[in-house]
Amino acid sequence: MLSVQNVHKKLGQTNVLTNVSFEVTPGEIFGFLGPNGAGKTTTIRIITGLMPATHGTVTVDGFDVSTDRQEALSRIGAIVENPAFYPYLTGRENLIHAKNLIPNLKKVDLNALGALVGLESKLDMKVKQYSLGMKQRLGIARALLHNPKVLILDEPTNGLDPAGIADLRNYLRHLAEHRGIAILISSHLLSEMELITDRFAIIDHGQIKSVQDGTTREEGVILCKVSREQMNEALDAAAMLFDDVKIVQQSAETFLVPRPETDIPVLLKRLINQDINVFQIGMKYETLEDQFLKVTKKEGGTNNAFITSQ
Repeated sequence: MLSVQNVHKKLGQTNVLTNVSFEVTPGEIFGFLGPNGAGKTTTIRIITGLMPATHGTVTVDGFDVSTDRQEALSRIGAIVENPAFYPYLTGRENLIHAKNLIPNLKKVDLNALGALVGLESKLDMKVKQYSLGMKQRLGIARALLHNPKVLILDEPTNGLDPAGIADLRNYLRHLAEHRGIAILISSHLLSEMELITDRFAIIDHGQIKSVQDGTTREEGVILCKVSREQMNEALDAAAMLFDDVKIVQQSAETFLVPRPETDIPVLLKRLINQDINVFQIGMKYETLEDQFLKVTKKEGGTNNAFITSQ
């Protein structure tokens, strides 16, 4: 639905984007991640026709943003951070005003659109009475007025409380699954992106460094916690059991074994048979934050929270 292929952008003598390529398919929520200045906003500006690419192509539903601009952009809806509205008008009146600005737009069922984003009983309230989360949902409704094929959201959770973020996540998932909309989200909230995205791309210094599935649970290691006094004995037992992998001591009480979840009972039995006290055992998975820091080569601690197997 959205295809970005070999996009380059040069400003003066500086290469802002180099060979940026990714695709977003119908019904998919695609995360676009990167540190400040990595090229996220520039890429979004090129996709939405606000800035031309130096080289490369962007197509929406098969229409090129450069050569078929009107057709391509008519299939895109977008909101950037906190959407602005007329506070003295109701939500419905704001949507009517926005609808009137879109050429050749057919009649829109505003009640159905309001229900789609959870505002069915709030459309006739003045926007000045809306919470930030309600304004974000109204912004999505406005972006959906012309029934776009692609929805682009730049930092949509800015300023939202945890409940508002959860609500927005549910509405976006509903849109993707039931309307078949391709959704591109740019955000700094890695934990939230881990929950909502089907796939994600990490961009750094204007280049795509990684495109991966949204789930990060496939690659995991066994994490085991024992008493400090028995650590050496536990390491020896694990090494003898799994002589094909490198056992890594993580702390004075924990060690990691790069083996699948199915080997947990085997390891636990070996340790117990050698009278080693096991306080905790389970799988530790690489988080999106871990991957982000690894790909962007940022220094700092990773999220080493223990995740028990289920």
